This record gives sequence, C-alpha cells and structure tokens, in this order.
Amino acid sequence: MKKKYYIIIVICLTSLGLTAQSVITHNGNAPQIGDIYNFSGTIDSFDPGPSGAGQNWDFSDITPTFSSTSTAVAPESTPFAGDFPEATIAFAQSGDNETFIFSQISTSEMLNVGLGNTPSGGNPMVIHYTDAVKLLQYPFSYTDAYTDSYYTAYSLTEGMVTHEWGTISVTADAWGSVLTPEGTFNNTLRIKSERTYTDSVWVSGIFVNAGTYTQTDYQWYTSTSHTPVISISVTGDGSSVTYRTNTLGVGEDFLIHSHINIFPNPATDRISIKADKIMNHISIFSVNGRQMGTSSSQTSSSHQQTIDVSNYPKGVYLIKVGLEDGSIVTERIVKQ
Repeated sequence: MKKKYYIIIVICLTSLGLTAQSVITHNGNAPQIGDIYNFSGTIDSFDPGPSGAGQNWDFSDITPTFSSTSTAVAPESTPFAGDFPEATIAFAQSGDNETFIFSQISTSEMLNVGLGNTPSGGNPMVIHYTDAVKLLQYPFSYTDAYTDSYYTAYSLTEGMVTHEWGTISVTADAWGSVLTPEGTFNNTLRIKSERTYTDSVWVSGIFVNAGTYTQTDYQWYTSTSHTPVISISVTGDGSSVTYRTNTLGVGEDFLIHSHINIFPNPATDRISIKADKIMNHISIFSVNGRQMGTSSSQTSSSHQQTIDVSNYPKGVYLIKVGLEDGSIVTERIVKQ
C-alpha cells in the first residue's frame, strides 16, 4: 500500500562528453516550479541491463499501458502546505485522487519529505518523513555513492499507526546511451537506488505485525532533463517501467520533435502561438498547476492562434500545446 505512493523524484545530470563523467549539479538540473512532466509506462518484467561505462541500452520496444502527469507547484498552493513547512517544491500527481509529493531542494541535496493524499470521499492522509529520504546529492557523478536512513510514522485509519524505518543506498553505476520509445539519449548516467524498509503496524498502542520490503530503482538522466528519461522499478511483487514523453519542463532542453513560437513574451494583452505542425488544443496553467484556460483548433490547418490574456493576473504561466502528431510542447510566458 505504501509502495505505490513512494515516488523517488530526482534531478538530472550535466553531461561532460562521451568520454567524461556526467555530473549532477543544483544550478543546472534541479526541478523548477512550473515544470510539467508527462510519463508513459507499463507493468512487466524488464532487465535493466549491465552496469559500467560506455553501455548501450535499448528499451524502444516498450508498449505503454498507462500514462501520468506530474506538475511541479509551490508547496503553499497545496492543501497540505501546513504539514510540510520545510518543503520547497511539490509535485501534483494526475489521477482521481489529489496526491502531492513534497521535496526540499538545497544546493547540496534533494530530499523527499513526504506526501499528502485526499482519497475520493475519504479522509486526507499525510505521510511526513521526520527523518527525510535523501534522493540525491550535489554534485554526483559516475561511481559516486552514498547511504542514507529515514523514518516516518503515519496513520491510515483511526487508532492504527505505521512506523517505517528504511535505508536507501544510491550509486551512479553506469553511463552510456539509452533508447526509449521517444528516441535515443546519449551520454546518460544511470542511478541505482536500493531501498530496504520495515513497516511496523500498531493499533491503539498494541503491536500487530511488521514486514520488511525491498525496492531497487534504475533511473537514466540526461544533462538537461529534470526527471529521468526512463526508470525501471523492481520490487518483490514484480517490476515496472516508466519513460518521459517529449514534453519540456521549465528550462529543459529535452528531446523534442516539434517546435512552437510564442510572441510577444512578456505579454500584456494577447499572445500569438505559431507552430510548425497543426495545433489541436492549447491549455494555459499558472505555476501552481491551476488551469487558466483552453483553446481548440477551429480549422484543419491551424498553425497559428491568438489568445487573450488581458484578464490574467501578472505572473508566470505555462502554455501546453497539443500538436497533430500527438506530441505536446510546453513553454513559459510572462504576463506583465
């Protein structure tokens, strides 16, 4: 039950060339508020391939069976802001429930501090790591490694409390080129995270049972992606794979097959959006994930549209454009 909520959100790497190590840096690779990440994936058995330098991994034959979206928002914009005062960024997860993953990012590390979830028709659930999970440290390069311990206590129902103690060991165990259904990514760094944790369940102060679990994650990062381009997760119940689709986060130079131009930027009253392919729909979001407006193409040859933003408050907005080839492009604008 806990496992489906455990999402390791990590930062990416700075590539120094095919014969040099890739290095994770805070300035170049930390996730930013306003990022929108689209993922596809499936549950199946996957071999993560060998470790070491100069590898070539081919996962291009994945047939996705699910998709998801994660939007980076300001923690204070979420319903759980008071539960995670130390968080500097939150990740809103797509789905029927309102789920937010909270992280704390500094110049030396990225921590997972917990999650908040509001089930449909149910009571909110908060899992707060009083001893946070160290997801990654800065700087981090090939063969670097560290081990970290963490702890949380949370309640799913009245009177029932689960205590979780865990250890995570993280190693940059390989680098090379990885092929996903989105294309080839050269000079990626693979991070292997091995996690062992024990859940001890108590009801009204009486010990009920305890179970120990393991999970191993393999994640590949480029020099500019704010999340892995592909991840493989292995638990005692099986394995799953997820990969990024060709969507840009704020400031990312991610693999992309189409381009758009938005002008003027900054804008005051109207913006024009011009694309090299037909635009099917346009959505505008505030940086805290609120959808401000949508627009659909009215013709079969709509390469350009104009949108009125005069009533929008001043600030930063994300423009998400869906194109005829199925790709989605995200850009940032400033409303003055």
